[in-house]
Amino acid sequence: MSSSLESLACASPLQLVSGALAYFGLHFRDPIQLGDLAKALDTSLDCLDVSFDRIRGMTTAQALQDHRLNQLFLSLTDQPRQGLGSAIRACGLGQTAGVPTLFEQTFGIPMPLFLLTCRRAADDRLFRRQHPEVEALVIQP
Repeated sequence: MSSSLESLACASPLQLVSGALAYFGLHFRDPIQLGDLAKALDTSLDCLDVSFDRIRGMTTAQALQDHRLNQLFLSLTDQPRQGLGSAIRACGLGQTAGVPTLFEQTFGIPMPLFLLTCRRAADDRLFRRQHPEVEALVIQP
């Protein structure tokens, strides 16, 4: 089917994208076959791709990768002491080559530097909870 005809057949791109994003939210940790996603949404993969292109300016596969990278970002922010490899796998990115490069391209910061920053921030929050007095915030010469 040509892309203009496919676009006409996709009556509700916003609803399809919304449904796909909800599916990603539930299944991002698992291997996702985009054909199975289309079937779960009762549409074709072409229609899904046209919908993502119209609504988000990306393919369905790019949207899934974006979702997984955002989950990795949140996971590292919330639990900066976890192992990087296990965090990557837990977000469904274990089979994606070049995750650190993708992370830097997406968020503009190298993954090791981001992880170090998150660890320092976690240490600072812990120190602040343990030392709530104002004097503890002043660095003594």
